[in-house]
Amino acid sequence: LAMLTHQHPPLLPLLLLLHLLLVPPVADASVLRYADQSQPKTPIVLIPGDGGSQIQARLDGKPSVPHFWCSKRTADFYPIWLNLELLNAGTVDCLVDDFRLVFDPATNLTSNSPKVVTRVPGFGDTATVEYFDDSKISASAYFNDLAIKLVAYGYRRNVTLRGAPFDFRRGVHDNPQFQSDLKSLIEATTAANAGRPCLLVAHSYGNTVTLAMLQQQTPDWKRRHVRALLAVAAPLGGAVKALRLMSSGDSLDIPLERPLAMRPLQRSLTSTALLMPHPQFWPAGETLISRPGRNYSTAEYDQFFVDIGYQLGSRMRAAAVAGYRPDLPPGVEVHCVYGYGLKTPGRLIWRSNADWPDAQPDVDWDDGDGTVNSRSLAACADLWGGGAQAQPVFNFTIPGAEHLKILHRPEFLQYTLDLVHRLNAETAHPDAL
Repeated sequence: LAMLTHQHPPLLPLLLLLHLLLVPPVADASVLRYADQSQPKTPIVLIPGDGGSQIQARLDGKPSVPHFWCSKRTADFYPIWLNLELLNAGTVDCLVDDFRLVFDPATNLTSNSPKVVTRVPGFGDTATVEYFDDSKISASAYFNDLAIKLVAYGYRRNVTLRGAPFDFRRGVHDNPQFQSDLKSLIEATTAANAGRPCLLVAHSYGNTVTLAMLQQQTPDWKRRHVRALLAVAAPLGGAVKALRLMSSGDSLDIPLERPLAMRPLQRSLTSTALLMPHPQFWPAGETLISRPGRNYSTAEYDQFFVDIGYQLGSRMRAAAVAGYRPDLPPGVEVHCVYGYGLKTPGRLIWRSNADWPDAQPDVDWDDGDGTVNSRSLAACADLWGGGAQAQPVFNFTIPGAEHLKILHRPEFLQYTLDLVHRLNAETAHPDAL
């Protein structure tokens, strides 16, 4: 849920300061024990989360814009996400109108805003998943620390280390091409590396889309192409924080940003609908949203959408969750890694109906990684371990590891290097059944 956790203010000095304060340095010592760079490598594919892929847009003569200074046409593609220059009070409305999706109830699919064309650059390479922002400002580092470690260990970008960026705005059902592209990338990467199956490293919502792809493959395909899945901060059960995006909007922790300005974009994303808390993890009767005279649980989502004035959300969510089976294991070795012990939204409370739903709610706190609740994060091991699948499932938790910053934590980086070293030491290659 990187889109729910961005902390990228548009002020460069503040960005750099935040990076120095919040992101621990990457110690070189952790790769010294793996000095043999000539050892054959288990290829790795990095799969980002919600908000974790760079996206470009081109405007082809928009019929309308929210302000006269918003562009209707551009000569070529430009970076729309993450573009720090657009996340300010003067241009955020332009960004929201250009980047929003339009849901068609007849097909249950989305399209871009009229006369907007988008593309995801760099598929297969790691450049657009190492940083949120193509300017590569240090505070926008995403998978970069891990990539640096792996390159020091002997990995080569775009050869043994690949990236699978995708349009994170869309739910799994809304982006079938990515499932095909991800499968093809894994096949090509395996073939280019002497038939060694890949290690998939997925963060946040990237686990949701990766799970859907794996569930569609045969056991033989998975055995020959996927050595393991490293599932980092997987929100398999959704997150209460997604309900704020639908109701009042979220500023993404950007100073001076207006949550209501971001809300039309956040509501339009079928990925937001998919990431709402799932009934399997939040049963009917457990209140998630409160206001005077009314409570809402997962059983009252339809009424919730009526009451916030966004009835289309019911159709969006129904389409997004249809066929979603977090309880169906991926059928590959899994390493569940996530943080806990941080205040995470557990219930949203509006004290006055006059403030509903536009004002920011009060929050009853739950345990989690600051974005995703612990019950959702723990589902990786709870649902897939204990004999639910033939392949082993390992669980590694990091106290105090925040949803996004976990990718920079020394404990995560060391765990990943240890796993990679063990996989690289294997010599047997799987044959077809």
